Amino acid sequence: MYLIYLYNIFIVYYMNIKYPMIVPVIGHGATNIIDFPIQTIIFNLLSGFIVYNLNTIQRKILLVFFSIFHISEDIPNKIFYKSKILHIKKFKYILSSLIHGLWIKYPIISKIHLLFFHTPLHYIKIIHMKSQVKLKLLLGTSISLISIHFLNKNYDKNFQKKFGELWWIFPILPHIILTHKTNTIFINNKKNITSILI
Repeated sequence: MYLIYLYNIFIVYYMNIKYPMIVPVIGHGATNIIDFPIQTIIFNLLSGFIVYNLNTIQRKILLVFFSIFHISEDIPNKIFYKSKILHIKKFKYILSSLIHGLWIKYPIISKIHLLFFHTPLHYIKIIHMKSQVKLKLLLGTSISLISIHFLNKNYDKNFQKKFGELWWIFPILPHIILTHKTNTIFINNKKNITSILI
């Protein structure tokens, strides 16, 4: 799966499109609609309304706080270090905040992180959860490919003129909320299965 993802990245660069490091990332957020179709639509409408009524500074603050929470879910609760297990669950938000500090200071790091770590991890989780995997991978890839046309035609610039800077955060916020819900359901199901087996 990761090789296919890397191949898609190569194709994106080969096609000489706008924002080649962003395009492969765009589609992964669309996969939530498979698990939560109604909620995805409702949350996106509400998010669009909220974001539309915020100024640029408020949008930045909202994006950063939501993103810190989202990226913290990529950080494991435990890590192995020098043959020891370190419990880092309590420090996940601090670590995520530090990561975002680097993102803000060096934007290229955010693009590299999202492209080579966060998005592949999202698809790996989908495969691990074994829930409509092919459909989700197809949808994510399709949305990324569709975004090529959207960006090359400068529709993003048109949207920015009409809705202001950072208009594009409105689908990101529901993605973060619904991904957390997906992760929580999966973890709880796993705990229930384990307790039954025990």
